Amino acid sequence: MALRYLGRREYAVEELRRKLVQRGVAPETADAVLSDLSEQNLVSDERYAEAWARQRVMKGYGPARIRAELRHKGVANALAEATLEAACDDWHALAREWAVGRHRGELDEKARARLYRAGMNRGFSHDQVMRAIDHLRSLQMD
Repeated sequence: MALRYLGRREYAVEELRRKLVQRGVAPETADAVLSDLSEQNLVSDERYAEAWARQRVMKGYGPARIRAELRHKGVANALAEATLEAACDDWHALAREWAVGRHRGELDEKARARLYRAGMNRGFSHDQVMRAIDHLRSLQMD
């Protein structure tokens, strides 16, 4: 059953464990199977975290959101942090690209507030979102 799941996509070890237990596999059996799969490098938290972070960066998500999603999937904090450092060189540039693609029209107070909330929900930091909004403002002034 575990190999069938892995044939479709990458899984974090804990995520796959939860899925197996949810499908009726005894927790001890799931742990033994996952241990064997890890030794054979068929399931890897590192590989999963890299693939997940790369995919989410391409969709324009910020580091806080990606970190939370990785933690929810069972990836260790240290691994999530290391993965985020490697995933994107410039989070500010990613936030700017996201904001430029997201916003249309005049950038009044209401639009800035809406863009700020959306950026924070997207996982960007306050500083990243504010710099993106400032960038949009400078584009409108030109």
